[in-house]
Amino acid sequence: MLRDWALRLAMVACIVGAAGLAACGDDDDDGDNGGDTTPSADETADGDGGDGGDIGSVNVLGLWGDEELLSFEAMVEPWGGEMQFTGDRAITARLTQLVTGGSPPDVALPAEIGLFQQFAAEGRLTPLSECEGLEETVRDNYPQSFIDLGTVDGTLYGFFMKADTKATVFFDPASITENNLEPLDESATFDDLMALSDEVLATGIPPWSIGQEAGDGSGFPGSDTIQQIILNEAGAETYDGIVSGEVPYTDAAVRSAWEDYGQMALTDGYTVQGGAAGINATPFMDSSYPPFETPPTAGMVHLGGFAAGFISDQFPDAEPGTDFDFFPWPGGDVTGSANIAYAFNSEPATCSFLNHIASAEAQQIWVERGGFTSLNSAVSLDSYPSDVARDQAQQLLDAETFRYDMDDSLGGPVQQAIFAGILQYLASPDQLDAILQGVEDARAQ
Repeated sequence: MLRDWALRLAMVACIVGAAGLAACGDDDDDGDNGGDTTPSADETADGDGGDGGDIGSVNVLGLWGDEELLSFEAMVEPWGGEMQFTGDRAITARLTQLVTGGSPPDVALPAEIGLFQQFAAEGRLTPLSECEGLEETVRDNYPQSFIDLGTVDGTLYGFFMKADTKATVFFDPASITENNLEPLDESATFDDLMALSDEVLATGIPPWSIGQEAGDGSGFPGSDTIQQIILNEAGAETYDGIVSGEVPYTDAAVRSAWEDYGQMALTDGYTVQGGAAGINATPFMDSSYPPFETPPTAGMVHLGGFAAGFISDQFPDAEPGTDFDFFPWPGGDVTGSANIAYAFNSEPATCSFLNHIASAEAQQIWVERGGFTSLNSAVSLDSYPSDVARDQAQQLLDAETFRYDMDDSLGGPVQQAIFAGILQYLASPDQLDAILQGVEDARAQ
C-alpha cells in the first residue's frame, strides 16, 4: 500500500503479533517493511545447518518481516531444507516483475488472488497434483470455499495457508449483558443488527464506533463493512459478479449496501464520533477502543479480526472472551483476506516445502505463537492462545461461503475510487449515485 498507510499499518503487525491474536492478510496486514527486504544469512530459515541436507533449498517470496517472519521461520524450521526468503510488502509489483522477467520464485505467498488467477490461467503455475500428496492434504483438510478459491478452470493450483476474517463485530460482553441485551448469531439479519443498535442507543451510549482515517488507505473500514453487507444481503453470485465486472458497481444491490452502511454511520446519535466529520477524522485503530473504555462510550465496532490486537494492546488487562469478544456479521457468510501459497515449478524441494507448510503440524507452530489463523481443520483449536483467536478460526472453518476482500480483489484505481467514495458519501450522502458511477468508471482506467 502507499507510504502513509503502510506506516500506520506497520503498527498492526507488531500489535497483532504481540497480542497473540489473529492477524489480517492484505490491506490491514501491512507490517513494518515498506520496501524490499531480503534477510541476511542469519535471518534465513534453515533447519539443517545451512546446506539444506538431502531436501535441497527453496526460494520463497512473501511479505512478512520482524515478528511475523520469526514465526514463519519457526514454522518452517522442522522441514529440514534451506529456505531463502525475501519479504516485500510491495509483493504484487515484485512478483509481477519477477514472473514477466522469467525468474519467478519457487514459491509465492502473497495476500491477494488476482495475480494468482492470472498466472494460473496463463499456465505459469504448477498444479498441486504434481506434488505427491499435496492436493490430497488440501482437499481432505481445508474448507471447500477456500479450495474453490484456489481452483482455476477446474485445476487446484494454490492453498490458503493463513487467513483473517472481517465478519467480526467486537463488543464488551459485560456491557451488553448488564443491559439485558444479547449479541447476535449467524441467523441474524441486517435489520436485527439495526434493532440491536437502537437497543444500545436506548441504554444511553451510541451503538457504534467508526473510524476511516488510514492515510492513503482512508475509507477501507467502510469498504469492509459494505462488502459484508453485499455478500450477506445480495449473495455470492452478485459479489462475484461485481469483482469480475459482470455486475456493474452501479447495481441496485451495491447501492442498497451503501445505504445500509449509511444507516449505521449517519443515523443521528449512532456513532460516538458524532457524524461524518468525526468518522472521517478518526484513525481506524482508535475506533476500536470506545466499547472497552471504563465506562464504555460506544457499544460495538466492526473491524476485521486484527482489531483484537488493537484492543489487547490498548487494554492489556482485558481478557479475550471475557472483557472483549465478537459476534459474527449477520448472515453467516464471511469476507476476509488470506495468504495463498502456490508454486512455479514441481522440483522435489518445492513440493517438499509446500507439503510441509500445508500440514497441520507446521501450522500449529505459528498458531501457538499467536498471530496466525489456520484453515487446516486438523490443527487443534485448543492450540490458539485465546478464546477470541479460537473463535475466529472456527468462524473461518465453518463458513459455508467465504469471499476474498472485495476492494483488494478489484485493486488499483477501482479500490482507490471506493476508498475515496466512502469518505465522500459520509460527508455528502446525496452524491451516492455519482460516487458509484465514479467507481464503475475507474474500471476503465
